[in-house]
Amino acid sequence: MNTFNQLAIIPENESLSRELEVLNLEFLDLYTTHKQLIENDSVILTSLYLAKLGHLQLELLQKKTELSRLSKKIKLIQAAYNRSEYPDLQTIEKILNDELEEYYKQIQFQSQMLEKSKEVLSSLLSEEDTQKLKEIFRLLCKKLHPDLNPHQSELEKDLFIKVKAAYDLQNLFELQSILLYLDNRDVTVPTALSVNEKEQQVSFLKKNIAALKEKIEKLKETFPFNIESLINDDKQIEQKQAELKSQIREVVEDIDKCMQLLKLMLDE
Repeated sequence: MNTFNQLAIIPENESLSRELEVLNLEFLDLYTTHKQLIENDSVILTSLYLAKLGHLQLELLQKKTELSRLSKKIKLIQAAYNRSEYPDLQTIEKILNDELEEYYKQIQFQSQMLEKSKEVLSSLLSEEDTQKLKEIFRLLCKKLHPDLNPHQSELEKDLFIKVKAAYDLQNLFELQSILLYLDNRDVTVPTALSVNEKEQQVSFLKKNIAALKEKIEKLKETFPFNIESLINDDKQIEQKQAELKSQIREVVEDIDKCMQLLKLMLDE
């Protein structure tokens, strides 16, 4: 290639390099933000929601299930009396267990979620360590994410898998160890990209950036992100708690009425 053609390509090459650098940073920001939302923020927000309202929602579900069971039991007993039969209480209990099986499963699931939320909130990293975790993860993504490093070695691919796993588990020590290893190993000069390769990488990153933006927007419209303002508003939480307690009291009153009626029916 003659000198004129080389000079003609240099401005284009430099422009592509600058654009690629900007896109790399934008992709890195979006990727780490998306992963933070899914793997950390979602879990923490859900746990906070359950800690503030979940125990009351579980109690309400339990009471409603109890009321439903009593109401159905009364109907089945009355149906037996209408047939001039004494109610078979053992059979009735089996029918009720079968009919309400899904509710009991839901109660068990919510109980497990509550316990898990307690574990999550009790094992959170300190604010300082959380910030370190995010910073190191971002730095490791810059070095190891395959979309930012198209000429990765197999070792680097394996390391990135370990990085994601350590971040998901909030294992700060593991991330620090991987970063230290990368800093201390022999660093080879990366292969320079040609103009054509840079153009392909620019196009590839633009598509991925657009896709990540769309994922993040959709994610923020779903639970628990769509109730984040509620979770962080103490007044709204107190109002919701008061509403749930009021509903529980109403259901308990209905349960007492059913119990009294049931006693009268079985005493006959």
